[in-house]
Amino acid sequence: MSERDNNSRQSAYASVVLSNELLACCVSDTFSEDGVRDIIERHELAHNNRHVSNHKFFFAACCNEDVTEGIIRCLLEYFPAAASDTDHSDGEMPLHLACNNNSIVSFDIIQLLIDAAPDSVRHQDNNGLMPLHHLCSNRKVDKNQG
Repeated sequence: MSERDNNSRQSAYASVVLSNELLACCVSDTFSEDGVRDIIERHELAHNNRHVSNHKFFFAACCNEDVTEGIIRCLLEYFPAAASDTDHSDGEMPLHLACNNNSIVSFDIIQLLIDAAPDSVRHQDNNGLMPLHHLCSNRKVDKNQG
């Protein structure tokens, strides 16, 4: 095996480990911006990381009732492509999930996701619903923000 092949395998393995650690953090009861930043710093990531293609952690963050603007901002700083990713099982994008989050929806989080992936506003999931449909059906919208 060449050194280049070995480096490629190590990089792929590191990406899987990183994605799994972030996913575990994003679904935990102790979900926090500090926890996310600790994982990122431990992996010594550069901003705008393009080596991670599995963004399940980002979907999990958007669904977590404890998500904050700081967490989404941090994840977008390192994984901007995650905002444009689509969950292939139901066709939803992170914006759909944030708009349908069962906790109080922050307009600041929604705006961050729109800024990161403007086309997501018109993206229809597999049921033909756009993020606005989810937002309108969510009765826990924070009217004091935005």
